[in-house]
Amino acid sequence: MAKPTKTNRPFGNESRQAVKVPNREKGLSALKSYLCAALALLCFIMSSTQCCRAQEWTKDPTTWWPDPSTGLMWTGQMHASPYPASKVPGNGTVGVNNGLNWQQANDYCNSLQIAGFTGWRLPTLNEVEAITEIRETTHWLSAMDHELVPYKEVGLKDGIDISLLVWIWTSTLSQPDPQKAWIVSIPGDLKNWPFTRDRTEKNGEALCVRSMEPDLLAAATAAQVNHPVPDIQTLQTFVPLNKARMAYQAGNYQESIAQAQIAISLRASPAIAYWGIGISYGRLGQWDQAISNLESAVKIDKGYDEAKDSLQWAKANQKAAKHGKTAKDKPPVWK
Repeated sequence: MAKPTKTNRPFGNESRQAVKVPNREKGLSALKSYLCAALALLCFIMSSTQCCRAQEWTKDPTTWWPDPSTGLMWTGQMHASPYPASKVPGNGTVGVNNGLNWQQANDYCNSLQIAGFTGWRLPTLNEVEAITEIRETTHWLSAMDHELVPYKEVGLKDGIDISLLVWIWTSTLSQPDPQKAWIVSIPGDLKNWPFTRDRTEKNGEALCVRSMEPDLLAAATAAQVNHPVPDIQTLQTFVPLNKARMAYQAGNYQESIAQAQIAISLRASPAIAYWGIGISYGRLGQWDQAISNLESAVKIDKGYDEAKDSLQWAKANQKAAKHGKTAKDKPPVWK
């Protein structure tokens, strides 16, 4: 399956009405529903908390993700009802009677407290749109037909932890029918996103949001973290790591090394910090130090493929330098 690529979000002032889905995508939607229902049935039969996805949402959120681009902070996880599903879901998320209705989701956010932060609420539809992106990918047309077809879906930015399919309640009510509220599916079909649902239905999740205070927003802007953090102190430890990234992009490799070393002392993603130090030494032509730090990054995170690739780059350049040559591999990019 091709790796998704991110494109600009084309929402704007487009109509929020559902668009008729082509036959191929109807087949895909049916396949998704079948797979989700099969998973729920298997979990229901086995009654295993490790298997059943519904159990994943019984935990209260313990982290939050700051998004400086909007000035908002979001809960790092979803929340749904803590009791098991009584029926197999028809269309795929947490199961009939295992989600939250709109009022339950609203009340939950209003009562939430994470790391001393209160004042949480359900997000508006526009706020949810602001943390989404359009992904171009491909899907199998059906289980029997091995044809891959282009597909555009709506997904959340990397900072919020979700798995499989979720339905997120928003605080935005339907204009023609206030008994309904806008709800979004993540990932969702761009041609049929978002949609309204009766507020009494119990099959949505709560993703809560609040505004950031000025000092917190300043720290989030300096840190630019792309995953949830548990507290302000953790957020602040990522400030030097972001400074190291920006220095590397500007070609200030000594400054990048110095900031990444500070990040290590604060225990902010040490694997990434050692990787940053390693590639910075490499850009300075100091291959022994580059290799040593890249090996440290791989030792900390054995699944860190980017660090492994950078290590091969450093070794190739070290070997070429000993023979008075320059390796042809392009230097690593720190995005």
